[in-house]
Amino acid sequence: MNCSSLSLLLFATQLLSCASFIAPQSSILSCNKPSILWKQITLHAASEESTTSSPLHSEKRRNILQTALIAAAPYLTATTAITTTTAQPAFAAASEKPPPIIPLLTTAKRLRTVPLFAIVDGNGTPFHTYDKDSAGGFGYFFTSYISAEYVLDDAKKAYEKAKVEAAQKKEAGDTTNNGSIGEDGTGEVPDTWGQARIVTVPLDIAMQLSVKKTQSVAQNAKGKTFSTYYQVIPATEDLNAALRIDSGQRFKERGRVPLFFVDGLTLPSNEEGLDRVTPAYFILKDLVKEWKKQHPDSDLPKIQVRELNETFRAMITPGGRDQSVKDLVFVANSESVAKAKECPRSYKLGEMILTK
Repeated sequence: MNCSSLSLLLFATQLLSCASFIAPQSSILSCNKPSILWKQITLHAASEESTTSSPLHSEKRRNILQTALIAAAPYLTATTAITTTTAQPAFAAASEKPPPIIPLLTTAKRLRTVPLFAIVDGNGTPFHTYDKDSAGGFGYFFTSYISAEYVLDDAKKAYEKAKVEAAQKKEAGDTTNNGSIGEDGTGEVPDTWGQARIVTVPLDIAMQLSVKKTQSVAQNAKGKTFSTYYQVIPATEDLNAALRIDSGQRFKERGRVPLFFVDGLTLPSNEEGLDRVTPAYFILKDLVKEWKKQHPDSDLPKIQVRELNETFRAMITPGGRDQSVKDLVFVANSESVAKAKECPRSYKLGEMILTK
């Protein structure tokens, strides 16, 4: 077994050792400037589940996801250099449950073609935002490289400002603790922001993390361990496009990711036993471009939108019956695919840097 395979095995095992959870959600306001995204993703998470879910239903859903991911873990691999710093227990035995509507390996392969982007320090340690309500750290994966770049630029500007303010306070003899994570932090501004960079992580890894409860050691919190939560963040323009199609509450909740599709649009399949597949696009303009390519003389049908997390659950739930996902494939942001080829692939698990 090579180093890459061993890292992935350890990563999958880490997921098995954690209890399943559904990340808390909170409402956010849409905006037109991608630079505001940093403020959006650092909003504190609500302490309760959506009002449409009863406690009993939420617990049942957790159990379903846990069972599905335990079965999926030996297959969900990727080329990203995922590393973990702690030893992990052996794989848990899969529960006797009916299979999902799609083989888990197929789901993993469909997800893996989509690159996401995350912000890490020079050693691959990800930055998380500290949430007081959950007393944990939120990590984010961006569907758009440009969105990640805006966040990184804003964060670096804040870092430079914080350095100046910290120096002024130190010179004035102010010892008030205003560290990156409040009472558990330090008054020193971490230099790691100066070496921060963007790396790429495949969607299958991000989706596993988004439905599993994990823990990480905060490098800037005296080695304290925190619960960690993960969300995929869509580009603002795509979120706004989804809200124009579906003006309900679904896409006003943090962590919701739109997927655009139209009836009658298919692509050739590279899966055995499947001739054509139905594409779901992360970016609306890619859908429009493909439709015009295939049907230059036809009007674009009504654009529809579905949600990534709901689609993922439909794919992996044991005994699932949502026929719409059987031939559904994910089409990445075309610009992101090109950018991902230029990005590093190192992303550490089990460690993080907490910021406000």
